[in-house]
Order: sequence, then C-alpha cells, then structure tokens
Amino acid sequence: LGRAAALAWAAFSGAAAEDVGYNLLFETAADDFSNQCVSISKGLPSWAHGDFVIGSVGLQELGDRHFVGYLDAFGKYNKFQLKDGQVCATYRMMRSGFYNESVKANTIGPGLLFYETEPPRQCPFYNPICNLPPLAPNDNTFVNTFMHDGQLLSLTDSPYMLTLDPESLNVTGTKKWSDKVSGLAAVAGSAHPVKHPKTDEFIDFVGNQNFLTGTVDIAVYGMSDDQPNERLAKASVEMSSPPYMHSFGVTERHAVLPRMPMKFGLPLGKPMSAAFQELELTKPGPDNAFHILPLDGGGPIVRPLPVDDRLYYIHQANTYENESGIIIDLTVANFNVFSGDLTTKDELNKTLRDSCYHDTKPCINWVRRFLLPLKGDGFPTSEVISDPTVKTDFVRVNKLYHGRKHCFYWGVQWFSDHKNKAAMAIVKYDLCSGRPPAESKTQWARPHWYPSEAVLAPSTEPGAAEDDGMLLFTALDGTSGKTWLIVVDAKTMESHVEAGPFPRVAFTTHGEFYPASAQAPRERTAHQAVAYV
Repeated sequence: LGRAAALAWAAFSGAAAEDVGYNLLFETAADDFSNQCVSISKGLPSWAHGDFVIGSVGLQELGDRHFVGYLDAFGKYNKFQLKDGQVCATYRMMRSGFYNESVKANTIGPGLLFYETEPPRQCPFYNPICNLPPLAPNDNTFVNTFMHDGQLLSLTDSPYMLTLDPESLNVTGTKKWSDKVSGLAAVAGSAHPVKHPKTDEFIDFVGNQNFLTGTVDIAVYGMSDDQPNERLAKASVEMSSPPYMHSFGVTERHAVLPRMPMKFGLPLGKPMSAAFQELELTKPGPDNAFHILPLDGGGPIVRPLPVDDRLYYIHQANTYENESGIIIDLTVANFNVFSGDLTTKDELNKTLRDSCYHDTKPCINWVRRFLLPLKGDGFPTSEVISDPTVKTDFVRVNKLYHGRKHCFYWGVQWFSDHKNKAAMAIVKYDLCSGRPPAESKTQWARPHWYPSEAVLAPSTEPGAAEDDGMLLFTALDGTSGKTWLIVVDAKTMESHVEAGPFPRVAFTTHGEFYPASAQAPRERTAHQAVAYV
C-alpha cells in the first residue's frame, strides 16, 4: 500500500459499516449539460490532454413505471475534457430509440430488459413478442464506446451500435454496414471490441443463429478506417447454442473466444435474466472451452476445461502469445454473474450485498491467467494473479501493450476490508515483481468514495516505462453526493489532479480515453469527424 492509501484505509475500520452515499450510485442521475468547467491547480502533460468518456446509469423511472435492474435504466454518457488549466464536463442522456419512444409514451416502452419493470409492461395479445428486435428498439447501448474512422460508437453485447457526436455526445444515428457479416438472426456480440496489436483494426464478432438446428455461427470480423462501412470477415466457428461472451481476446495471429457453459436464449414472456440456461457437462468439450480462431482463416482450435472447472468470466485484461502458447487474463467468478442478482433493491440492501462475501461460493471475482497450448491436446493451465480474498474487476492494461506481455494491470476492488462491498479502491498489480499478487498491489482509496473503472492515458515520451502515465477515473464522494474526476500517477498511485466537484454520476459502465494529440500512438482523436457505431 502507498502511504496515503494506508492512512485512508485505516479510517475504514470504524466508518465503512455506514457506506455513506453508496446508495447514490443506484439512484437517478439525469443531469444533462455541456462544458461545465473547473480549474485545476497542477498541469497535465500534453499526452494526457483529451477526452475521458464513460457510460453510466441515467434515469431509473419514467411516468408510472420504474426499472427493477439498475443496468436496465436509461443510459447516459459523461465526458471529461482535460486540457491546460481546466477540466470541462459534458453529461448527456442517450436519446436512443428506446428512450425517445418511452418519453413519447410517458412510460417505459417496449424493449428487452434483464428484469421486468414495476408495474410490469404487457405485450398486446396480438403481438406477444413486442419486446424483441426489430419490433422494439433495443439500442440502450451505454456499456462502452470506441473510435472508428473518426466516429464515436456506442455499443453493448448485441449486434447493434449507435453513433455519437464526440463533442456534444448526442446520438446521431444507428451504424449501418454495407457488408453481410450479420445474418437475418444476429443474436450475439461483444461490448468490448479489441484493437489488433499490429493492423489497428478493431476486432469484434457477431453470432448468427440457425433456428432450424439451434446452432450459431460466430463470425469474427475486423473494422478498418480504410473501409469505414464494411466489416471484413476474419474467421468463424460454429457453436452448438447461442453463447454469451461479454469480452474476448486478440493476439497478432488469433482471436480467443471463451465459451461459458451456458446458452443464451430469449424465452417468450420472460426477461433476459431468465435467458441464461446452464449446460450439463458430462465430459470436456467445446461448451466449456476456449475457441482459438486463426485470423488468417485457418481452422479453429478448441481448448476445453475439465467438467468441474466451469468457465464463468466477465472481462479480459490482455491476451498475448509466447513460446508456450497463448496467455489470456480474465476476471472470473464462482457463477455466471450476468444471471446473478443485478436488482437495484438488493444492491441497496447493505445486509444482503455484504453477506454474500461469506457464502459457500462468495460473490467475488478474481483475475485468473490461463495458458492455452497451441500444440498437442493438453488442457489449459492457470494461476490466480489477483488477491483472492477481495473482488476485482474492470481490469485494464496499458493499451500500448495490448497483444504483448505486460507487467502491470489496474482494476476496481470491492470488499477491500473483507467485510463491506462498498469498501472500494483502485488497485495496481505488478506481475513482474516476483512477489505473490496480494503483496504486489498498491491502491488508491478513500473512505466513502466510490470510483469508476480506471483507464490509463499512457505516456508517449521516448523511453517511457509501461506504468508511466496518468490513470483517469471518476469517483463519487458519498458524503457530498458529488462526483470528481481523479487523475492518478499510474506509477506511484498518488493523486496528481482532482477536478470537481461535478454533478453526481451514478453507477458507471466502461470508460475510454481519447487523446487530443494526433501524435498519440494508434489512437483516433475525439475531435475528428464523428459517425460510427
């Protein structure tokens, strides 16, 4: 622990039980404005000038109905522009089709949700599938963004993407593709496209289902600025049923698709929380495995896990190759967290959210490094590379190290005091220190402050080390109910700049940094022309 973090952590001992202001993460925060600026007392290097954009929960209720699941709420994007002497914030509710039609009707409209609203919506008897696409807009895509051909795209775990104006954050449309990568029954996608470490293409996938056989063809594709409206098919693999793969890995030569042992269906009349169906495993096979797809079009390689080692994962930190095979670092859990309890009511219940830490299968995530052999028929091997006594997720590496060996990663930590979920921190792990993971970490923490995902703005100075850079994240001060943009020295984990206060940002999804400098390696600037999803 850094000295400042250690002192702050000591203060948790008597105060954390109160979790002051934690509930504010799960309440409506629909502020909508442009360029609210505050001065900062310390300068920032030019490579840290740019836009930090992060999604969040916006509106939890409308008219006579409210959302039950906090991730179902109407989404919002928040931008913090870092420049000389100031930080300027823009908050914008997503005027998606789902939002616009709901506002017009003054109630929560049709669309797929993890949990049905209260009071529940009802499809008319003549249209029992009124919530399914294309009958309803399913475009509440506030999970993540990325740049393509100078456009800011918003996406979630589906084939649909929206385009946003990077200056105003206004929704400008739906991304239209001229290719035929998506079939008539596209049922899967990932909210985490990965930039190829050599070509700068963004790699993602779409699942096309055959409703006659139930099988799904997973088509991996690339998105290049040279062909901004056409996705280039790279590889494909057939899976026995629709998978749910929130994230995946890419090396210079391969895409790595982790298949959880469940299938994702859309049962009529039921919300998406009922769509996850566990698969029965009798022997190692492709339904609980890593599917390795050569990007040159070669045949897939399947590396199954043992039957009693069910692959429940959430986020990928990095994937790269060495002489032994492929390394992929994933946050994993004891169960499929996407089918777990994501209701606002239970997250607001302190007893419930804390007590699961002591369950037989605790409600924590940890980071697990898998080695996938490319030759022979051996099982993957693995090791834990985070503190297994706390919850760690939203893990990120220096983006300049995507696809190659890294020493450091950063993440969000819960249950830091081994009692309270709301005891949160931003942590840094040093995997090259030679020490056990729990002993290698340093952290930024403050009582009753609740941080978002942390994103590294890497130094572009000649000879910069892997952990030279500024770590960017928002943090809700639970006592004041205000949000701050925190800029931390990624090497020391000490605050460099704290900008605020700004109006409250609620529960956040994923953030990205878009540098203003055209010299920033392998990144598009958020100030170019906008129009991609």
